[in-house]
Amino acid sequence: MRFRLTDEQRMIKNLAAELAETEFSDDAFTWETEFPEANKDVLAEQGLLGIALPEEYGGGGYDVIEVLLAQEAVGRVCPDTAHVLSRSSMGPPRVIATLGNDYLKEKYLQDVCDGEMIMSVAISESEAGTDAAAMSTTVERADDGILLNGTKQWVTKADVCGAFLVYAKFPDGNIGAVVVDADTPGFSLGQAYTNMAGHEQYELEFDDCELPEEQILAEGKESFKNLLIEFNVERTHNAMMCVACGLNAFDKAMAYAKDREQFGEQISEFQGIEWKFADMAMKLEAARLLIYRAAVNAIDSPPSRLETSLAKVVANEFGDEVVDEALQVQGAMGYMKESPVEYLYRWVRGWRIAGGTTEIQRNMIARDLKKHGLD
Repeated sequence: MRFRLTDEQRMIKNLAAELAETEFSDDAFTWETEFPEANKDVLAEQGLLGIALPEEYGGGGYDVIEVLLAQEAVGRVCPDTAHVLSRSSMGPPRVIATLGNDYLKEKYLQDVCDGEMIMSVAISESEAGTDAAAMSTTVERADDGILLNGTKQWVTKADVCGAFLVYAKFPDGNIGAVVVDADTPGFSLGQAYTNMAGHEQYELEFDDCELPEEQILAEGKESFKNLLIEFNVERTHNAMMCVACGLNAFDKAMAYAKDREQFGEQISEFQGIEWKFADMAMKLEAARLLIYRAAVNAIDSPPSRLETSLAKVVANEFGDEVVDEALQVQGAMGYMKESPVEYLYRWVRGWRIAGGTTEIQRNMIARDLKKHGLD
């Protein structure tokens, strides 16, 4: 059992960290209402987009752990750019690479790696959130392909996406998935909602949206099960965003505490403040190690629902607590709208909801423990 990075992993993390400091730091925390298009292009030029996608389609051929290391390093400086980086290897691109047909792989993956294509997943509906199986979006067979009908909610960055991985019910009653291009007739963006972090999330509307058979990614009896297995990996991306936000806030709080003086000394010398940093470090390290374990164990076997759920819950809650304490260290300055920690405070909160709430994760953890126990 090793707790050290390989030379190659260290190289990737160092490259991402250096890039973040030289290219992304000046504009960090200016992207609340915008997409960091210029930063996406830099990531593509440096080969950090799609680094866990197959090399034959322009990817780096690495594993999820390398994506997370790069995501962590970039997120410690600019969390919005880290989100772009990880989305290029997780979510729809990974599902296409793992479960998709050759047509879908050739159509989308190279563009993702080149920075020409942003993709989002569309699962939730107004009456189907945690209970995804209750979705009402449907696929019907047509003479020249299939027809997709329904409405999806809470799709992030839909306005800049070129395609969507859409979950739907097929005629056999099983849930599968199709890939829908943004310019497909019958598809339109619906209402946009602005969340607490200032990010817009959209409804997607499908009205007799006609697609060729080749756009079907998964269907049949095992389709939903296989899609959910791949979704386990998505939880590590979610969890690492919380750790990255926590590390970012930790660094800013530490710099502030070393600079701020009260009663004739730096507040970083106050025992109460020291304990806060010790607690923050313990929480970040615990969350980070759980994420690393889940990612490493998914290299040669399917990702573990137990391990990814444990990592998500711990990272979601500890990341939230770390950012909260970092804001407390900065006091009134941290509470101001202009403070980066204030933005992190609003953004980190959403990850406890996204990708399966911490409550449903606890349910899944308990089910696995009742079935298999705890090693």
